[in-house]
Amino acid sequence: MIGKKGRWLFICIGLVIAIFVASGSSLLAAEKPPIKVGLLLPYTGTMPFQTKGVNDSVELYFGELGMKAGGRPIQIIKEDDENNPTAGLTKVRRLVEQQKVNFIVGPVNSAVGLAIQDYVRKQNVILINPVANTRELTGPDKWAENIFRTVETSDQSNYPMGKWIMKNTPHRNMAITGSDFAGGHHNVEAFKAGFEEAGGKVVKEIFPKLGTMDFAPFLSGMDKGIDAVYAMYVGTDAVRFVQQYQEFGLKKRLPLYGFVTIADDPYLPGVGDAAIGLITSSHYPVNLDTAKNRAFVKVYTAKYGHPPYRYSEYGYTAASMIGATIEALKGDVEDIPRTAREMKRIANTLEMPSGPLAFDQYNQRIVNMYVVKTEKHDGKLVNVVIDKLGKVAQTDVWKWWVK
Repeated sequence: MIGKKGRWLFICIGLVIAIFVASGSSLLAAEKPPIKVGLLLPYTGTMPFQTKGVNDSVELYFGELGMKAGGRPIQIIKEDDENNPTAGLTKVRRLVEQQKVNFIVGPVNSAVGLAIQDYVRKQNVILINPVANTRELTGPDKWAENIFRTVETSDQSNYPMGKWIMKNTPHRNMAITGSDFAGGHHNVEAFKAGFEEAGGKVVKEIFPKLGTMDFAPFLSGMDKGIDAVYAMYVGTDAVRFVQQYQEFGLKKRLPLYGFVTIADDPYLPGVGDAAIGLITSSHYPVNLDTAKNRAFVKVYTAKYGHPPYRYSEYGYTAASMIGATIEALKGDVEDIPRTAREMKRIANTLEMPSGPLAFDQYNQRIVNMYVVKTEKHDGKLVNVVIDKLGKVAQTDVWKWWVK
């Protein structure tokens, strides 16, 4: 039998072991490394508002969480892809191989997106594409389980506009124009497919290079044989194109339509009154009257001194997907295939400022699309909803190229 002293000895040893185990567990928990979120954005280049919208909304979301999720700290690491495919591939490698990030939000440029796609799909990382909308990135040949996209595709935003213009305007012969890169071509080509399928005819196709300062050579003679123009330019290229379109006197004779990039909210003050009357397609009019959007606009405006815009919504959605997934997995996100499956499951339960979040089988977002018109209210240029294109999935509008 164990004597009284022996029993006390066992009890003391047990207490010491318990304290040691508890202390060790706490130490291990405290030493658990941060979850790293990489931002792969063009911090230099011609798309400052796209970058700012995504960057600021990601920081806003994780700031609201106290830079912590699933019991682990969140660390944001930024890389400048310079709006350049070669630089983008170098920087994404740095994020994955040197920084060991768990998640990446980016890029903005479609050419960069195409350049990094094959590399990312083979890595132990999840990428959420917030802006690059070229159709191929979530097509049957390029989609990947570890890559999601929160921006609508070039088909979702432009193909329905071709049919809308045929139904709602007298225009039957049009020109299409966009910057000479993948995004520029794919957006207006999608419009052309919808417009011509509905019975219209695209007579001219004009593609100036990115960064064009003087559009005069392209605008000269544009009005011959057409009755309207459909355009896709981005950033400061869009500002110059819309301004010069009016200066050339074309706007009075040829109504200008396009993807909302030619009338992006943050660029409207720079465009000025030349933007009045533009009719474009958009997934996120900032004045959507929903509880979620009102709350988002309030906190975003309070933090940054101006309302959000669609790039803000894309970035906030990406960050929300990451945060919700980390929480659901209690911080255990190193198994990327498992984490990607959980992200797909949980994303379809989230409510975003633009409405309920939903993804198709290719990890492409399904969106509600609107037709908006740029108007001047109380001295301020705003995009006002004039019609709805409805809920659009990429699989509804890609048959013209997916055979």
